[in-house]
Amino acid sequence: MIVWKGNDERDNQERKCCQRGCVMNFEDLKSLYHRRLRENPRAYEEITDILVEARERFNADKLAENPRSDLGQAWRAWKGKNFERLVHYIVSNMIENSGLPLKVISGSALERKRVDKELGKVKRNVLVDFGVHGCFVPDADIVVYSPSDGRVIAIISCKITLRERIAQSGFWKLRLEEDCNTRHIRVLFVTPDEDGTLVSERTNKSKAIALSELDGAYVLRTDIDQQPYLMSLDRIIEELRECL
Repeated sequence: MIVWKGNDERDNQERKCCQRGCVMNFEDLKSLYHRRLRENPRAYEEITDILVEARERFNADKLAENPRSDLGQAWRAWKGKNFERLVHYIVSNMIENSGLPLKVISGSALERKRVDKELGKVKRNVLVDFGVHGCFVPDADIVVYSPSDGRVIAIISCKITLRERIAQSGFWKLRLEEDCNTRHIRVLFVTPDEDGTLVSERTNKSKAIALSELDGAYVLRTDIDQQPYLMSLDRIIEELRECL
């Protein structure tokens, strides 16, 4: 794991990256999160600042690996994937510390053709039936379930901004509600809201979908007190406990 301490050490690390072809990974991002967590127990509210810091280091690593790298495209792909992984990690720790008898898994794990017995139950309990066209797992970045019986409690969508497929989350919520076997599943949304859509006093289509169609919007920012429908991430445990 790379530890960044200053310009001299950073130069040394960049040279090492160049030599061994490494690029900043999720463990490095997690290290940045834990560094802030030592000073602030609500470090999840600083995720935007963490990602800004991560981008500088990511760009340096990519350029050290390949000076002709398309930094913008590479960063957007890395940012979305690793933001989702960081939320997964944080929520999983919250659940573990709360003592709730729940597990967290990536939604993509349920898309695999071969799954073990436990995940097989989870997959069956979240399928949406499209009639003659088949049954499909909803688009879900994170799935929260009970390991004792495979009952799905919630699916969580993690997006940097509301512009990223928020309507799809609303669609899956409606489809889950249509079936008595899945209507109990909460559809939750977690975002740092980097473009300020949710915290704005104005309401557009994306904000209306997030606040009226989904079961909860959790915003990783400190300036959400004036918005009654927005919640801090720590309140997700209350939501899951209520589901149980």
